[in-house]
Amino acid sequence: MNNKRRLTIKDTVTIGVLAGMCAIATSLKIPLGVGAMVHLGTAFMFTVAIVQGGVYAGLSAAIGSAFFDLLMGFSPYTPWSFFIKGIAGLLAGTIAHGLWPQEQLKYSDANRRWLLRAVIGCLVAAAWTLGGYMVAWWQVTGSLAVAISNMPASLLTSGVGLPIALLLAPRLRKAMNR
Repeated sequence: MNNKRRLTIKDTVTIGVLAGMCAIATSLKIPLGVGAMVHLGTAFMFTVAIVQGGVYAGLSAAIGSAFFDLLMGFSPYTPWSFFIKGIAGLLAGTIAHGLWPQEQLKYSDANRRWLLRAVIGCLVAAAWTLGGYMVAWWQVTGSLAVAISNMPASLLTSGVGLPIALLLAPRLRKAMNR
């Protein structure tokens, strides 16, 4: 018997909407150097990961981040962002929530396990993103010095994104359960 879940039309539409929202959240940014920026796209990805799981977070982050790069003049980063952010969302979501939205966690004061899983998932995704973009910046700019100089922006973006996601996720889950 095959218990593998497949993407439904509802999943596809939801991921498309989330990808658009990811691109919009990423456009809320402060540029900090060649290719580096602090933005809310990572906070959005972490929130989707915690609430909806790895498949939704991975696909929406991959598509939304690549779409942002393509539309906003960062086209050399488009394939990099698709790959880096897609895997980051998959990692964060799978660790924090599971693969699919049906694998619901109880977000309550009595159940702090979700919080530990969310923090670990987002930290793993942040480390993956930092490493991935270090390689991307180095390859696109041809300068290791530029890549290293962009590290604080990546760390700051993840550092801002994590608490935002931890504050939003339980409230969104509660609203979705109504």
